[in-house]
Amino acid sequence: MIVSDSNLIASCVLESAATESARHLRNRDGEWYVPRLWRYEVMNIFSTMIKVRGMNPTMADSIFSALVTTLRPFERDPMPQDVFALVEEHGISGYDAQFVALAQELGCTLYTQDKELLRKFPETAKPFYIKT
Repeated sequence: MIVSDSNLIASCVLESAATESARHLRNRDGEWYVPRLWRYEVMNIFSTMIKVRGMNPTMADSIFSALVTTLRPFERDPMPQDVFALVEEHGISGYDAQFVALAQELGCTLYTQDKELLRKFPETAKPFYIKT
């Protein structure tokens, strides 16, 4: 059981340098918990891919729909007071705090590439891809 950030989710379905690592993690642990915020963040990643890289919108919709079906059973929103406490104590965004708070509530690792989260939460956040 892990908490996945939005970039990890996107890396599983969009080819990048991190795709192999993301898919390896997915095969190793298929129980990926996420706050519902993931939908908006991944939709924004796909929208950027459409604008910048010419991704086909129909393909983006199909992949996104499959992700929603896969992740829906694992969507959990953290307690708002936990999110607000993390924002106050660590000065992170409310978006990032949702992922950290969920991992802390579930007692599991948050996999991310966010350098700030990796630095501020070494007990909770771990990288899913290390550039070589």
